[in-house]
Amino acid sequence: MDTAPATPTPSIVETEDDPTPIVLIVAATLRRAEETPKLAAMMRGAKGNVALRSTVDPQAATIRFAGGRVRVERGVAPDADVTISTDVNRMADEDAPKPKVSGAAAHARLALMAGKVLEPPAGPWRDEARRWWTRVADHPRMPRGIHVVCTDERSQITLGTEPVEFEIHGTAHRLTALFSGGTVFGQEVLDGHLYAVGSLEHLAELTGRSIDVLLGRR
Repeated sequence: MDTAPATPTPSIVETEDDPTPIVLIVAATLRRAEETPKLAAMMRGAKGNVALRSTVDPQAATIRFAGGRVRVERGVAPDADVTISTDVNRMADEDAPKPKVSGAAAHARLALMAGKVLEPPAGPWRDEARRWWTRVADHPRMPRGIHVVCTDERSQITLGTEPVEFEIHGTAHRLTALFSGGTVFGQEVLDGHLYAVGSLEHLAELTGRSIDVLLGRR
């Protein structure tokens, strides 16, 4: 007897209309946290408003937890219960600066929950790479295959088909950050965190797809 495929459970996370990039990034992070049942339950049970503010540029977003739902809006709302100030451009770094949190004394449970869901767990870099590839491989200008080389583990995997047209080299931490949607590929290459072997066309294409994943578009 044939059975219909299970219908995906709708996300409890939504955004304002015409969201800014930081709103999309925060929403994508929360949806990733939602994949972990314990974190999803924490978000459904939370009540209060948490603001995330960049210390290096004007980027800011407010997360509203209420009625089992989560809404992300631009800016620091005046009714924020907890405000987290951090260098949002370095949140994926291994030595990321410790954020400053205001309002935690009065709203300890909300602050603790926010800290957990804004840093959802990631799997091994190989698993994250395979998951990332399934999201982006169908784009028409993607390379047919890439080698991913982990420099500190001295291991590699092939994504797609051979002969590959591109290679990505980096540490397990930087590879995990990229493939879990935490960084932009081209910027990682420019900053020397990752190394690329291949054409500029494919570098640009992979950068575009990494932005899609970062913003939750894929």
